[in-house]
Amino acid sequence: MKNAMLELMDKKIWFLWRKEMDGDRINKIPFSASGGATGTNEKYRHTWVTYDEADTAMKKLSAAGVGFVIPLGYFFLDIDHKPITDPFVQVLLERFNAYTERSVSGGGIHIYGKCNLDKLPTYKDKNSNLRLDKAFYMKNPNNHLELYVGGLTNRFAAFTGDVILNEPLRESTAAVLLTLDKNMRKAEKTKYSEKRDGDRASFDIVCNLRKQKNGEKFKKLYDDGDISGYGSPSEADAALCALIAFRTGPDPAAIDDIFRSSALYREKWERDDYREATIATGIEACHGTFHQSKMDHPHFIKFNEPTGEAYVSVPLLAKYVREHLCYALVRDNGKQGLMKYVYENGCYRLYADNMLMGIIKQYIADYDEELVKMGKVNETLQHITTDLNYVSQEDLNADEDLINFSNGLLRITENDVILVPHSPEILSTIQIPCNWTGTEMPTLVFDRYMHTLTGGDRAIEQLLLEFIGVCISNIKGWRLKKALFLVGDGDTGKSQLKSLVERLLGKGNFIGIDLKEMEARFGTGAVYGTRLAGSSDMSFLSVDELKTFKKITGGDSLYAEFKGQQAFEFTYNGLLWFCMNRLPKFGGDDGKWVYDRIMVVRCLNVIPKNKQDKTLLDKMYAERDGIVYKAIKALQQVIVNGYRFSEPGIVSLAREKYMMENNTVISFYEECLGEWPDGKINRHCTTGRIYKVYQGWCRENNNGFSKTAKEFREALASYLGADYATITTRQNGNTYYRDYSLTFEAKAQFSREYGYDETEFL
Repeated sequence: MKNAMLELMDKKIWFLWRKEMDGDRINKIPFSASGGATGTNEKYRHTWVTYDEADTAMKKLSAAGVGFVIPLGYFFLDIDHKPITDPFVQVLLERFNAYTERSVSGGGIHIYGKCNLDKLPTYKDKNSNLRLDKAFYMKNPNNHLELYVGGLTNRFAAFTGDVILNEPLRESTAAVLLTLDKNMRKAEKTKYSEKRDGDRASFDIVCNLRKQKNGEKFKKLYDDGDISGYGSPSEADAALCALIAFRTGPDPAAIDDIFRSSALYREKWERDDYREATIATGIEACHGTFHQSKMDHPHFIKFNEPTGEAYVSVPLLAKYVREHLCYALVRDNGKQGLMKYVYENGCYRLYADNMLMGIIKQYIADYDEELVKMGKVNETLQHITTDLNYVSQEDLNADEDLINFSNGLLRITENDVILVPHSPEILSTIQIPCNWTGTEMPTLVFDRYMHTLTGGDRAIEQLLLEFIGVCISNIKGWRLKKALFLVGDGDTGKSQLKSLVERLLGKGNFIGIDLKEMEARFGTGAVYGTRLAGSSDMSFLSVDELKTFKKITGGDSLYAEFKGQQAFEFTYNGLLWFCMNRLPKFGGDDGKWVYDRIMVVRCLNVIPKNKQDKTLLDKMYAERDGIVYKAIKALQQVIVNGYRFSEPGIVSLAREKYMMENNTVISFYEECLGEWPDGKINRHCTTGRIYKVYQGWCRENNNGFSKTAKEFREALASYLGADYATITTRQNGNTYYRDYSLTFEAKAQFSREYGYDETEFL
């Protein structure tokens, strides 16, 4: 005791005191060592003596005891009505670890030590005297704790020397501040103060720890320093560290910062080995599970600082989508809207808004389904779709030398093919569901089918494979200026080949439409955005003129519209393929250049009902890898040809026949005109009467579609390889064809238009 209190005993701050009864209360009345009056004010300083002087005088004057004025730089903590075994007392003893003794009554405990007054919360009263901040009790009626600090009080301490802890008068400013905060505060802290609470994050963590399910457990340790229920103070320290770690995550510095503001903080905490080991024990006790704000989470999940509640930040979620989802926003002039494509397995797939919202929703749900709110999902979609990084419809599938396969992108030249990895940089929306192996594979079913369909004509097989190769490629169809017409009776299987190609292209990339529908007002728009258009079973039909057909195959700009929307222009980059029983009839411009765009392939082998395979398409699809290999090899030949199909002679002959049959002038010429009998011109058979018979013939054979007189003359002259003046002669005011007249059969059949011959010859 002598060593512990020596620095105070040598100071002249001591005096005597005696007991006086005030009812049931005992008052301690100070008096000087000389027996005179004294007090704790500065005016009595001259009466104060050293401890030894006071102790000697106490014996002479029969005083009740000695006491001392609490000098500047020291404090006195008085704990009343609590036994030393009380958990609260144990916390304070651990916290201060300074000289401690029993009170005069034996029922209290006194702790003495040092503190820096400049660091304590104070204010000056109206007399400029320094006082303890009003937020704190000096004498707390709730826990029987009294704290007196030199320079802030004129109270004195009654010294007993009945030692509990014979420790030095330690520097205990931190312990005094902690005691003020935890045990002497008049009202609970509810609002953050930077000056008082320091780091806002730590303050919020403490507030949240108090509110969580085990908040009472936390408050018992952190606020009250109550270690009852724990085997030792060290166990209580580790338990508090575990509670703190749940909110801070495995962050030793943050745990240390918060622990220092707890009621358990004491000098022992300053030992590096103890502090680090205790924090590590607390972190380990969490078994890797911390508050969600400290666990791994996407950056769009934010946490409310005061409450710790998680919420979704829409701008950050939109940013997350941009960073984690490959997609393309396509400005579609045709459909007058914004199309959304999402990159999946090497290909951009068209997504409706609700599908894209489903992806956004899943990003949130993967973290916490309870945070999903469709309003925020929709708002995120709006953030994304109002970005200005659009691409045009023409940018899709624009790489003509690439074909997208399931296992990569095939780059094709006339001499080589190279498979490269998929890349989101390639805006491909069509993926052929095949794996490119680069090796030929058996296609027994397909080979038998093609042999039957073509009658064993290898040249026709090559042409069809070339057409398939172009269909599944990105080559612009108008470069070849061809359409495919497969013509034959029913049950020849001609539509199966087209259906196979459609399955390879995938839904949305082809459309079933016949020539008449295509030429209609809204038909042109129907082919927009497809790779293949046509009909698998086109009925016989007559069309006024193939205007749209010519523009599509020629790569001309098309004027189209959808119902209820503005018209737009586009160039069709796909191909046309029609299957039919009879070739269609069409009027208007039917010059040779129109027929040159039509490849007519006759399918002559009708399959008997009992030999038809209803699963043929599925079987051929199963051989698709090998079929596509053949088509790619055929496509290379098209490239070698300068983007021309290898048309066999039979296709050219079929085209000539079609032109003759479909061109009313030529058909009429072949059927109804012949040379003049005996080389003599019949005066009645003028060019005008022949034209009238032609009109009648058209009504009977071509649904009334006939050319004008001028068109008739020009077409006939062209077919005969001369001009109109050369093939006609003028006699007696009338014009006649120099070498041709109507046959007798034609005159008889169309007598109403022709009339009757006169016997006069020229």
